[in-house]
Amino acid sequence: MSNGCLFDSVPPMHVTMGVPGRIMPPASKAIELAQRAESEGFDSIWWPCHLMGWIPDSVWTPEMTGLAEFQRNPHMYFDPLTMMGAAGASTEKIRVGVCVTDTIRRHPAMLAQNALTVDHLAGGRSILGLGSGERMNVAPYGIEWSKPVGRLEEALVVIRKLWEAEGPVDFEGQFFKLESAVLGLEPYEGTPPPVWLAAHGPRMLDICGRLADGWLPTNISPEDYGQKLGVIRESAERADRDPDAITPSMLAYVLCAPDEETLARLCDQTLVRLLFAAVGLSPETWAKHGSSSPFEGGSGFHSYVPTEVSLAEAQRVASHIVPGVVRDATLHGTPQQIADRILDYQRAGLRDVVLWNITPFGDPSMSAYSFKAMQEVKELLAPASTAA
Repeated sequence: MSNGCLFDSVPPMHVTMGVPGRIMPPASKAIELAQRAESEGFDSIWWPCHLMGWIPDSVWTPEMTGLAEFQRNPHMYFDPLTMMGAAGASTEKIRVGVCVTDTIRRHPAMLAQNALTVDHLAGGRSILGLGSGERMNVAPYGIEWSKPVGRLEEALVVIRKLWEAEGPVDFEGQFFKLESAVLGLEPYEGTPPPVWLAAHGPRMLDICGRLADGWLPTNISPEDYGQKLGVIRESAERADRDPDAITPSMLAYVLCAPDEETLARLCDQTLVRLLFAAVGLSPETWAKHGSSSPFEGGSGFHSYVPTEVSLAEAQRVASHIVPGVVRDATLHGTPQQIADRILDYQRAGLRDVVLWNITPFGDPSMSAYSFKAMQEVKELLAPASTAA
């Protein structure tokens, strides 16, 4: 059985690295960005699945952020699966992924077909990222928010049944029912796309070990990462699966700063702090910095709807997310500091990381610097891949 060991003395292999895709018009620029990421040597490019963004309209003003001068609202998102297909068809090597969609808004039969279609367009280079969902993308649109984890588990079973079946499928579940249902589209070259789960809690980690091909949590400490990965591997072994076949990744928010003074300023910016309003942080993280979750129950995933948040409420929420919390929830600092931190995760078992650059939310004028810094992070980690 896996022992959940935190660190090995030497990283076993190099870390593959992903970057975010462009989420807003013009679409041609999103394709160009994917092609550039491929030419720069990144391994994957990812799109979030949002109808509603995490920043309240009440703070999306020129007075609060320079981004408001270039983007009319904070809720401007391309459909990720469409962009994955377009980018996959326009590139040759880079993988395309969604981080992550849910099975509340997307019926598993349609999602199964969507994912196969994307994978055909991408030539077998797509990754289907799934999570339990966020209230902000569900409740405002008249969709019932109920038992999201149970729905996800059942939907994943349905998706795999449809991908594997050679004829009609019958299924009777709590959430979904299939009667003589078919999905005639075959997986690209006989292999369906890998499914990665955004899992954090015990139940989701167990589902990941039993049913998923990869793990995609959002920033957690290296110590927690190693422990949770151990849970996933034990679950896989109980299900007679190869735990090493499950790719351990992480969606990492990144703040690039050339010095401590700049980093302190970025961590204190309201928009940066509000990005963590709906992220499930541990009670220990809040307590460590003398703060507490802004939401009753601990997580904004199930309660936070940005379009309903007034300026006063946004300021109240941001006041809980103190700079120390931002530091704990990000990879931050100089390229060398960020690369060193990734190696800490690698020793805990990480084999892939998606670097989500949030520096422009703190200072739009640092956009060019921060994306160059991310490229430098990749170059700093390249020797590890050569030595592995």
